Amino acid sequence: MVDYLPVVDLFSGPGGLSRGFEDARNHNFRFKVTVANDSDKNAALTYQENHQNAEFVLGSIAERGTKRKVRNFVKEKTGRETVDLVIGGPPCKGFSLANKMSRNMENPMNHLITHFFDMVKKLDPTAFVMENVPGIMAMEGGKVVESLISDFKRLGYRNADSWLLNAADYGVPQLRRRAFLIGSKSDIPIEKPKPTHAPKDLAGVSNLKPYVTVKEAIDDLPEIRPGREGYASCSYSSKVPNGFQQMMRKKSSRVQDHVVTKNTPLVIKRIRSVPPGGNWEDIPRELMQVGGKYGGIELAHSMIYKRLLKNEPSITITNFRKGMIIHPVQHRLLSVREAARIQTFPDDYKFEGGLSSRQQQVSDAVPVLLGRRVAETMLIHLHKVIRLATVN
Repeated sequence: MVDYLPVVDLFSGPGGLSRGFEDARNHNFRFKVTVANDSDKNAALTYQENHQNAEFVLGSIAERGTKRKVRNFVKEKTGRETVDLVIGGPPCKGFSLANKMSRNMENPMNHLITHFFDMVKKLDPTAFVMENVPGIMAMEGGKVVESLISDFKRLGYRNADSWLLNAADYGVPQLRRRAFLIGSKSDIPIEKPKPTHAPKDLAGVSNLKPYVTVKEAIDDLPEIRPGREGYASCSYSSKVPNGFQQMMRKKSSRVQDHVVTKNTPLVIKRIRSVPPGGNWEDIPRELMQVGGKYGGIELAHSMIYKRLLKNEPSITITNFRKGMIIHPVQHRLLSVREAARIQTFPDDYKFEGGLSSRQQQVSDAVPVLLGRRVAETMLIHLHKVIRLATVN
């Protein structure tokens, strides 16, 4: 018999963190997301399509009505006013390294963290997990994280800490760092997830698996020729899938969402100029100045027109259309499904909304496999808490 521990997911986005937590197992214990919330309509549609057993509350958690609905659904679904765990990733634009001018608490986007704190206070879970961008760790010299941990400890979560994790260390084919604030009312230690993977030159020495590469993640997906839009649904290539690809394809017989932004001939010319690992600096200056969009190219971000290296993990998948992240060998941008693979969403995970919305949802999400690794250590902790309470 499986014992399900109820979870509330705030700022859920399309559900990467929820999926990771529901995939985690420890003996007969598992997590079950009972209520989720986000303010983005398309992300809500995606979440509901893939998490049909959870109640979804659409709206800003900053509004009293939304908070009330979440609490009412918790009581309706669990028969009590609390849950075992609250998880979530408050929007983090103010903390990101790409927004250096707004990395302080004066940015209104950063105040959404206070609403996460408020919901933890109201729902009174045994533990919580808050995910964010790595920039939060350095914000105001580290004082913001110190203050948050102190606030949670005053709330009763005396076992509180912060982690900075690299998704590639846990089997995600992407060099993506994420910050996690975790806390529990129990004094039983919460162990930081142990890495399962390492750079290939260190993997043998450390007895860890080598990082999963872009090629290993996506090379079983069909080719899309430059200038084409791709395939809403198609067959897999005839290539025999590797272990990672088998994991992604486990419940799917066809490729969904293998679609890209249709590029103009000018953009295709630019893309063809970029070698593996290169970026906009490799594009002839006259091609970058055409149309005026990149007139001040000396100010361009180093990840614009970045071509991935096939035998390395991907760079961080931000919005791969706006960032112009290029396929390692084909002369086009990444498809929605390729980016979803790099974020470790399984192939049966369906994304709703227009193309630009689906691209944004994928890039903003927590990598599923990273979420699962965090969930596993929280599940071990809560299992110990429950056993101790039973003995006493």
